[in-house]
Amino acid sequence: MRTILPALLTSCLLLSSTATQAARSVDDFDARIHAYLINHPEVLTEMQQALAAKQAAEREAQTRAIVAANHDALMADAGDAVLGNPKGDVTVVEFFDDECPYCKMMAPTLEAVVKTDPGVRVVLKELAVLGPGSEIAARYALAAQQQGKYLVLHAALMADKTPEHQLTEARVKEIAAGVGLDTARLERDSQSADIVVRLQRTRALAQTIGIRGTPGLVIGGTVHSGAMTPDTLVKAIAAARAAKTP
Repeated sequence: MRTILPALLTSCLLLSSTATQAARSVDDFDARIHAYLINHPEVLTEMQQALAAKQAAEREAQTRAIVAANHDALMADAGDAVLGNPKGDVTVVEFFDDECPYCKMMAPTLEAVVKTDPGVRVVLKELAVLGPGSEIAARYALAAQQQGKYLVLHAALMADKTPEHQLTEARVKEIAAGVGLDTARLERDSQSADIVVRLQRTRALAQTIGIRGTPGLVIGGTVHSGAMTPDTLVKAIAAARAAKTP
């Protein structure tokens, strides 16, 4: 026991000394890092930019995965109206509200694109989020399909200048009558359970892929929030088309 005790004490002292040296080494390293960052603060900006880029790439990858998982619901729902070439090689999915002023601004841009680019198809999804008026307009628009005039009423609603949150059922009927729809039949058809379910399904789909407002567009595997300028839209379509090229 007398032989072991000195050895144990020696070992403890060595361990203590090693720990102290390690602590000093860490403190010295921390001091050098601190001094470097003080002298080179631009490194912090570069780190923040790198982190932001990494997080953006991760979000983009996640969004692409979600879009891919919901491909058929987004781009192949037989109940959705389509602008442009039904067999186009690039699909633009627009979630819009019939009362949304930005959606109305976007409408001529989409019309111009399908006229100038024969390879584009635009899928239209009624996302009624602005209140009772937009809900009524969406129901009537979908009901117009029964008369083969969805796109006609859609164009008329997009061109209407009624201020946001002031669209009434009477005004929607007036617009519909103006483009030749049977408004009595339209009103009956707008009450169908199928239309209610379709609107609910569209809201759920928008939430799933991260669209919270209108307009929201899906082009290729990318989700775009807000109205796009003609140039931005054309570039997004070109990028989606290039991504398909082997």
